[in-house]
Amino acid sequence: MPEVKSTSAAKSTTATKPTKSAGEAQKGKTVTPEERYHMIAEAAYFHAERRGFVMGDSAQDWLDAEAEIDRILQQPKGKGALLTAKQEFQQKLEAQLKEWDAKLDELKAKAQEAKTELRADYEKQLEVLSDKRATAQAKIQELRLRTEDAWEDLKGGTEKAWDEMRSALDRIASRFK
Repeated sequence: MPEVKSTSAAKSTTATKPTKSAGEAQKGKTVTPEERYHMIAEAAYFHAERRGFVMGDSAQDWLDAEAEIDRILQQPKGKGALLTAKQEFQQKLEAQLKEWDAKLDELKAKAQEAKTELRADYEKQLEVLSDKRATAQAKIQELRLRTEDAWEDLKGGTEKAWDEMRSALDRIASRFK
């Protein structure tokens, strides 16, 4: 077993965190099979967390995370900027989706409080909105599966789905006022 030098940074890491990030590995450092496994496990957890631990399964989260980590580990050193742009775009979309989920929950609560004759109309509108949200979620999933070289061709369609979701949410929210 190779000798490990003790540093203050190494002492501060916990057993639940991998000793190397995927970014460090991308900079040319070698990654052991155990470190790769921990990176995949952590990424799979974040995949499940992004979907709120519902609508999906852990095996698919693991496969998605494994593909993501392997792409990062195999990526040439000079390609980091593309990965960062993809991750920033994906994080922006996921943050927006969380914000919309909160607004959807608020609208659902208002629909429950509505009078019987209005409730059916509100519920139909919320169903349309839920369908658009599912489409947006599918676009994020598709984006995750794209390689760093091929994700930008999906960007236009994703932005279109986002615009449709935003318009529908704003239109429905204005009717609930």
